[in-house]
Amino acid sequence: MSISTLLPLVEALPPAEKFQLMQILLTSLAQEECFSLQIPEQSTTNQGQQIASILQRMADRNALSHIADPVAWQQEIRQDRVLIGRE
Repeated sequence: MSISTLLPLVEALPPAEKFQLMQILLTSLAQEECFSLQIPEQSTTNQGQQIASILQRMADRNALSHIADPVAWQQEIRQDRVLIGRE
């Protein structure tokens, strides 16, 4: 299945399921790159460098290129959700 086929399906997911999918994808990517997702005790500087490296790889792969309008995307993600059992 191609990415162009998958994107509309992903866009139709509720935000919670999109988040879960992102977690699964990041876990898979971490395993491919031989990274551990558990953060060992380390200096803040080292963590910052690792985060910068991960973000750079995401940018190199155009990982978020499917988001046409970042402002609209952020507003959609931050919308209040109905909580089960609450009115």
